[in-house]
Order: sequence, then C-alpha cells, then structure tokens
Amino acid sequence: MPRLYLCMGPHCRSRGATDVYAALEQALWQAGLVGKVECITSGCQDRCQRGPNLLVQPGGRRWHRLTPHQISALVALLSDTGV
Repeated sequence: MPRLYLCMGPHCRSRGATDVYAALEQALWQAGLVGKVECITSGCQDRCQRGPNLLVQPGGRRWHRLTPHQISALVALLSDTGV
C-alpha cells in the first residue's frame, strides 16, 4: 500500500501543512483511494525551507512547497499509476 508522509514539523505547519493534510484526505476520499493509499503525518523531514513537504513511499518521490490546490494533481497521479 502506498504511503504518503506529510511533514507536520513546526516549519511545515506554519506554512500550511494542516490545510494540505485536510485537502489530501478529502481528495483521497473523493477519488475512492481510502484504504488503498495511507496518509500519515510525520515529524520533520529536514527540508524546512521547502515545506510543506510530502514523501511518497514506495519510490521515495518528494513533493515540496505543497498547497491545497496542488493536491488534486498529486491524487490524480496516484490514480493514474493504478493504486
């Protein structure tokens, strides 16, 4: 099962990670990916200047400076890969 690790360290939270998380959960639900993709909050990912940060496992792909508006593209990419 793919896992999305969204940083909730203090720098990412101050840059809107909480709103990104809410948008991510909503988009996964709307795409029917709940139970197929796991969304996990993490501690600091040591990329504070580029936050909010998200790590996709497996594969190790990273997304930086995420906004709620970018979440639909991320979820569409997950859907296209046959998750």
